[in-house]
Amino acid sequence: MSARPPLNLNLATRPRRNRRFYVLLSRGLVVLIAVLAGLAAATVLKYGGESARLRSSIAEARKLEDEAGREERRLAADIKAEERLSRGRIDLINGVILKKTFSWTKLLSEFEAALPGPSFITSFVPSISDQGAVSLRLRVTSRNLGDLQALIDNLLARGFKNVQVFDETKADDGRLVTEISLTYERVL
Repeated sequence: MSARPPLNLNLATRPRRNRRFYVLLSRGLVVLIAVLAGLAAATVLKYGGESARLRSSIAEARKLEDEAGREERRLAADIKAEERLSRGRIDLINGVILKKTFSWTKLLSEFEAALPGPSFITSFVPSISDQGAVSLRLRVTSRNLGDLQALIDNLLARGFKNVQVFDETKADDGRLVTEISLTYERVL
């Protein structure tokens, strides 16, 4: 017969252990760790690329924002330069429009309502300011000082401002001739 190796039945020095469960468990852990590492690597690659794209788009957006800011400053400077160059023409045109829109009939109606019966205006010199106020210099002929005082009170009551009497003289017929300066501010 053939020689068989002797059986070592000394279990005290080398006990048999069932290591199959532990080997399976360690191999399962290695596979799990490999899968988790693969998922982590895939996540890092996916979001790392997306992060790089976001950073580049943020940088591009900042660059566009800076360009827009420079363009805005340049346009604002151009507008201010044009305003400075055109200011004289604009003021001239606004002055013409202001003079054209002034209601002379309303002003004369105000004077007619303010004049006492026997008084009348003999001279009338207007000048229009840039703000729309009209400075007036009038020569008024009145019967007496009481009529002149009534005229001044009526003018003040109708909203005329800065009423000042400059010169008073007696006419040959005994009437009082007075120069008055005043301001009429109209509502635009």
